[in-house]
Amino acid sequence: METKYREITTAAELAAYRKELQSREVTKIAMDFEGEFNLHVYGEHLCLIQVYDGTESLLIDPLKIGKEELKVFLEMKSPVKLFFGADSDRMLVYKQYGIKIASLFDVQHLVEVLQLEKKGLDAVLFSQLGVEVVKKKKFQQYNWLRRPLDPEAKAYALGDVEYLFKLNDVLLGKILDQGLAEEMVFRLVSGQLDYDRKTVPGIFKTPAYRKMRGAVKARYEKAVDIREEIAEELNVPPNTVLTKQDLADIAYDPLRVKMIQFNKRVPETARRKLRERLSGDEK
Repeated sequence: METKYREITTAAELAAYRKELQSREVTKIAMDFEGEFNLHVYGEHLCLIQVYDGTESLLIDPLKIGKEELKVFLEMKSPVKLFFGADSDRMLVYKQYGIKIASLFDVQHLVEVLQLEKKGLDAVLFSQLGVEVVKKKKFQQYNWLRRPLDPEAKAYALGDVEYLFKLNDVLLGKILDQGLAEEMVFRLVSGQLDYDRKTVPGIFKTPAYRKMRGAVKARYEKAVDIREEIAEELNVPPNTVLTKQDLADIAYDPLRVKMIQFNKRVPETARRKLRERLSGDEK
């Protein structure tokens, strides 16, 4: 059955919807984000906000709405916002806009309290509600910055919020039945996100990097910094400029940069800059 939804594409429309929620005295909404994470362009970007308020589904386009109204909407204390696995979403809008989502309830905490074997949303929807997510692989690498969005992609995105109300009720019921309410409270309190924590980029968590020492490690870090700089200039994913294997090869032998087969998206000027700066030929 096709999901009916409303699209919000202006700050005025979002402000009107926010007031509508207040007038209807809506106490909770289900929410999820779609984002771009260095897959098609450089950097991390909020691309879409999906909402289900118990009455209707909505798609909010943050690319067309200013930071000010997004901030008011996401930081309002009521209604409560149900997410599933919210940490990456919260950090995304904090890093991009400086927004701290208020009154957020992460349903995944209930999954952890119940110690379910499989904790991902798709698996939990299937085990608890018998709902099977389809076409997930098709949209795992979808470009959510694209406009207009594919209607099928919109329907897929809305699926992440469509069942959150029911899932929350089922999981909460099981927690109460099993006498786990106190553990749930402890989990929620201890699960507060530290926005100021220092995070280590994934590129520095690889087994290859952990084995490096001394000059090799220093060259690797330099290569990562230069790759980041050029990727931002070209607005391409860092991996398009140099792969992880390229970085490791250069760290052990700087002259290997002269033998790299570059991606077609990297112009000759950028290739020359990389060769000069990473081979030691930089003047």
